[in-house]
Amino acid sequence: MPKRALIERRPWLLAAIVAAVLFLWCRNSTMPGLYLLALKALPLLLLAVYAVLRHRGKDTRSLAAMLVLEGTGAALHDLYDYPATVLMIIGHAMGIALFLNHLRRDLAMARKIFATALLLLTPLVLLLLTNTGRGAAAAFQGLALGGMAASAWASTFVRARVGSGALIVVVACLIALEWPSWQFAWPLFFVGNLVLATGVTGELRSRPT
Repeated sequence: MPKRALIERRPWLLAAIVAAVLFLWCRNSTMPGLYLLALKALPLLLLAVYAVLRHRGKDTRSLAAMLVLEGTGAALHDLYDYPATVLMIIGHAMGIALFLNHLRRDLAMARKIFATALLLLTPLVLLLLTNTGRGAAAAFQGLALGGMAASAWASTFVRARVGSGALIVVVACLIALEWPSWQFAWPLFFVGNLVLATGVTGELRSRPT
């Protein structure tokens, strides 16, 4: 099984990382926009393939759907703002469904407070940062984004990986929406999803079926 895992799964993870580095290398080049757009989405699409191969089940299909929608939405953001926002909202909703399926029942009070703060403050911060013309879209996206992070933090998955990964995604999305010219928003977005996805799939594999 370890050799089979190396052959079938880890190359997809490596390919996702290589594609991310390649996009960072090429994004300020003269590469045609359509190819650059596809290259921007590719790392999360490869990460989605890794997830479904790493652990086959309903949970990883939800995770893969989240990664595909987030990757596509992030790639389309600069060209088609509202369709990209809709894709991101649906992607975050898939993440919420995944994490609520593994909600921790004996949640400590401090963890409840932090999860509630994520849920409520993320849309508020997003509304304050974005222009008034995007008010409704920003509110819905912030609510979905905050809900994804809050449910990840309140889930039975390890906070050090899954919860932290979700927080990094929140920070990256806030930066990308308010300061799109900042170069490190997308790398943070990829790293957050990478940490989250490997944390979820690794833990699901370690649990009894």
